[in-house]
Amino acid sequence: MTKNIIEFRQLTSDFYKDNQLVEMLDKGIDKGRGYGVLLVDVKGVKFAIPVRSKMHINHKFCFTTRIYEDKGKRVRHGLDYSKAVIIKEKRYVSQSQFFLENRNDYNKINRRQHHIKSEFEKYIEKYIKAVQNDDQNILREYRYSTLQNYHDELNLNK
Repeated sequence: MTKNIIEFRQLTSDFYKDNQLVEMLDKGIDKGRGYGVLLVDVKGVKFAIPVRSKMHINHKFCFTTRIYEDKGKRVRHGLDYSKAVIIKEKRYVSQSQFFLENRNDYNKINRRQHHIKSEFEKYIEKYIKAVQNDDQNILREYRYSTLQNYHDELNLNK
């Protein structure tokens, strides 16, 4: 049996109150339900990757659980790496398990958890390298990423 390296939770209202981040989902507005997030540890830092239901079909920084039609357009459902946030305090995530509506989405994520963690680590490493090298071509790909909020945590401030 595969050991779980990731877990589902929700962001709490404390997170939204304390964090006004660039490119964050809902821009600091707590809609009362909180986003379902997948908690992943990368290099000793706890990240929360949101579960999103209507990502653009061409969005590439994600793990897709399914593609479906919404209002005549094809969209992705899955984990959005570009909107991941760092969890600095335990009170920022619920203590109770978050359950996805669609069991198949959960199963796909659970089966691919090592792949997801590896893919997400590569996403972060590519950003770090691009910042260190001031590579504007690569940084353009990250212009909507929440990683730009975390230069201290990613040791990018000199």
